[in-house]
Amino acid sequence: MKASEISRRGYQALIKELGYAGAARFLLRFESGSGDYTKDRHQGLEQLTMDDFRDFVHKKREKMIENLH
Repeated sequence: MKASEISRRGYQALIKELGYAGAARFLLRFESGSGDYTKDRHQGLEQLTMDDFRDFVHKKREKMIENLH
């Protein structure tokens, strides 16, 4: 489903459930964020080594296996 179709259906659902005024009030509650997500998500990652990542994956895998038993 394309983003435009998701938006259209979302607006329709809001209007159906809340009416035009309620849908508008709901949408006004949301603000666009601030900052630069693309830049911010990389903070701290430059210090991450492949060994760190490998250790993290192994620990997660071990924990998943433990939870299965």
